[in-house]
Amino acid sequence: MKLKERLIQLSNLDGIAGREEMVGEHLAASIPQKHFQDEFKNSYFGDLETEKKRLAVYAHLDEVGFFVREIDPDGFIYFQPIGGWWGHVMLGQSVRITARKNNHSYRGIIGTLPEGSVMGEAVVSIDKMYIDLGVDNQEEVVKLGIQVGDMITPDTQARESENGQYIIGKALDNRVGCSILAEVMNYFYTRSLSQLEVIGVATAQEEAGTRGSKVAAPKVNGDINIIIDVANGKDTPKAAVRKTRVLGSGPGICLYDKTALANMELADALQETAEQAQLPWQFDQFTGGGTDAGSVQLYAGKPTIVLSIPVRYCHSWNSMVNLTDCQNTVQLICHYIERLERKLRESDDTL
Repeated sequence: MKLKERLIQLSNLDGIAGREEMVGEHLAASIPQKHFQDEFKNSYFGDLETEKKRLAVYAHLDEVGFFVREIDPDGFIYFQPIGGWWGHVMLGQSVRITARKNNHSYRGIIGTLPEGSVMGEAVVSIDKMYIDLGVDNQEEVVKLGIQVGDMITPDTQARESENGQYIIGKALDNRVGCSILAEVMNYFYTRSLSQLEVIGVATAQEEAGTRGSKVAAPKVNGDINIIIDVANGKDTPKAAVRKTRVLGSGPGICLYDKTALANMELADALQETAEQAQLPWQFDQFTGGGTDAGSVQLYAGKPTIVLSIPVRYCHSWNSMVNLTDCQNTVQLICHYIERLERKLRESDDTL
């Protein structure tokens, strides 16, 4: 399967924190290595019993979304956000509610009228928003099987951009990372490594406080950890004083986020690998958020780094990623692993 096709399929799956089953099943079906899922819904690919040096590649399964908080007597549904949302991207948008009683999905519209019916400069707070299913009362909602706690996701279908260079869709945070993880694992399935075991880790509940990686890190105990995640592109008009995270300019070698500092030797090795392979790359820093790197790094202090793929309009109904950035991230990780394998093999031969 091509990366583009895989990314479109993964984008269209629904899976907020704690409800990642469909995404995990898709990866399990498309990654050939031995698969194990823990009770937290983290998925692991590769040999967790290996005695070789472990290189772990992480990506989180879940997307930002919502769940049903309350159904009022008139059938309007109030909801709880899971992950970071901005109110100004939400009003009038179509959503899917997945009823866990029957696994059916129902479409509704996010609506509200601000006080005085005048929007002005105000952003409506999410707790005042509701979902309108086009029904007349609470009883109709209940008959559909919808109940408090049911998953709500953007009602969006992923697609290619007009020039075919971008994918536009929901949940690119972090189905982009999942797609790259699958490509890396498939690449090394047919290539023998004597010194390294590449372990893929697809974590749950990252958007709800990097919870899955806290469970996964001790099971994996990676000697080197590469976390694949996305970061909001700053290359659009008025997005930033200085353009950073430019789409099409390659993955970001992330030196800092609010939960982790990069291992600089690992950062330098990735930079050198990119330059030798003539792959585009850019430095990055997350000043406003954290990643699974914090949990992984703090488990045993092993070398850990984030590779960030720039994505425009992150945490919205229609995010956008450049396909070459995804492909170059796959190549960078694969080149780095092969380079490290050669280095370890040469070191072993001299003993």
